[in-house]
Amino acid sequence: MIAFKYKQLYNVDDTGIAIKYYTERGYYTPPHWHSPLELIFVLNGSAEMSINGHRHLVVPGDFVLIDSNQIHESKCATMTMGLCIHYSRQHLQKYIPDLDHLNLQFSRDLLVKEKLDIYLQICELLKKLPPLYVQQPLGYRLECESIAMEVLYLILTHFARPAEESLIPENIGSLDRLSAITSYVDDHYSEPISLEEAAQKLGLSREYFCRFFKQSLGVTFTRYVNQIRLIHIYHDICNTEDGIMEIVERHGFTNYKLFNKMFKEIYGCTPREIRHKLAIDK
Repeated sequence: MIAFKYKQLYNVDDTGIAIKYYTERGYYTPPHWHSPLELIFVLNGSAEMSINGHRHLVVPGDFVLIDSNQIHESKCATMTMGLCIHYSRQHLQKYIPDLDHLNLQFSRDLLVKEKLDIYLQICELLKKLPPLYVQQPLGYRLECESIAMEVLYLILTHFARPAEESLIPENIGSLDRLSAITSYVDDHYSEPISLEEAAQKLGLSREYFCRFFKQSLGVTFTRYVNQIRLIHIYHDICNTEDGIMEIVERHGFTNYKLFNKMFKEIYGCTPREIRHKLAIDK
């Protein structure tokens, strides 16, 4: 899967924290999940996010925190700048043994009036990170990591709530199944992939597979495959001079009418309008 154009400060493996700065026009990430906690702080532009099926609009100065293994997707039709912080779950469990029994997912629409001052305090801390990245004074990584940990501490002490479900083996097993089929799609998205073929990969009936996939990711399997195709198509539209029809066919999209509909739905404009905007920016 094509990732954002991140400017990464350091890896999560080294310190338990990864801080990234991104600037991107028209990004989209289909439903996915991962073990690290993820905090998104928007500096400019806005982002539409879905976390476990709930929609959130993140505007400049706002942040969201996505808990481990929560299925989420995001999109932005305009130029967006922001910060992304990943916290290693394994690293955090050294300090918070009961982490599996807490729900740390947070967004502004969950905010109550009594907690507004804490929320604004967190936002002010996050605003300190971009200047540190730009100026890179002596010891800036220590300061960045310190800020990231203080942010998480404030969220933990003021916004964490008991988890409705702990990370039980049944849930992990479902994610393993999803991981197997989404990895297969990543490798074969440019080829025809039938529902029968996908179900067979998991040893499931076609009917059960369709129900399992839709309940897990919130989209049908066919739509998910087309979403993966779209992010590759968008990348090539922005980074090559190849014809649009050629790009669409190269990445496995055979229904051009459906392609145009989904592209405009996700990116907010047509492929030709994207290229026109890029030409103006140059």
